[in-house]
Amino acid sequence: MSAGLQRQRTDLAWLRLVLASWAVVVLTARVALPVGVLALMGPVAVTAIAQARRRRLRGDGTPPTLSRGAAVLMVAACVLTAVAEAVRL
Repeated sequence: MSAGLQRQRTDLAWLRLVLASWAVVVLTARVALPVGVLALMGPVAVTAIAQARRRRLRGDGTPPTLSRGAAVLMVAACVLTAVAEAVRL
């Protein structure tokens, strides 16, 4: 693969993650409203982190690595969304 398109592929991967997290919360909120409201915190955190990462990808040079705090927040947001979806079932 060409290293020249790495930034674009990474940018699209972050965008897919944001869209998928919002799709899950919309489906959860549609079926179980109280749990869906709780699950809403997950995609909000994912969107904030992804937008910050996408802005950093626009610069020159190698993209900076994901900080430990952002990684922990991302994992917590994904787990919260998954638990809310599991409770819905």
